Amino acid sequence: MENYGHGDRSIDVLFVGGYSRYHTARAKVLEQVASLADTRQIVYCLDSSRLTWLAESALGSLLPLEKHRRPQAIARIVKPPAFGKSLYELLGSSKIVLNGAIDMAGTDRGNMRCFEAMGCGALLVSDAGIYPDGMKAGLTMEVYDSPEQATKIVSRCLENWPGSAEIAGRGRSRISATFGKDAQWEQFVDLVART
Repeated sequence: MENYGHGDRSIDVLFVGGYSRYHTARAKVLEQVASLADTRQIVYCLDSSRLTWLAESALGSLLPLEKHRRPQAIARIVKPPAFGKSLYELLGSSKIVLNGAIDMAGTDRGNMRCFEAMGCGALLVSDAGIYPDGMKAGLTMEVYDSPEQATKIVSRCLENWPGSAEIAGRGRSRISATFGKDAQWEQFVDLVART
């Protein structure tokens, strides 16, 4: 990830991930933050469920599947899902990466997107919870407690981008130091030595 995110960050807010019935809290946050798309560059690369795909098809519009359709605010900015190097290029081109845990995660946080966003130098804005070492609200990332608060935090971070960029930089450094290849190798050697 250290090869990404050293140029222009033309995307204000990026979200990459799933959109299904297992993401109700996340869907509310996405809809709230999508309301900023009139004045900000908001990009959502969504991997939708089969039911969402069906609900938004011509046939699905005739069926009672309203609850599976994405809100208009999201539907108008959605892009296809991104993976691999294309994903890292998007992360490295984004100021803020929005994240939200799936409904069944409880309070545990720290999905792969958190590591990828911070590793590519973007400011991680994610839902409150218990995060791994190196992920600390206000120091290396920002957290929200509600969809409305997510929108306020995103707006504040973009308005004060130099300060927010410093937080993102600390996040990138901390993730690299805590979870980089050298640290992983040391932990592996320690694990092997104990067995």
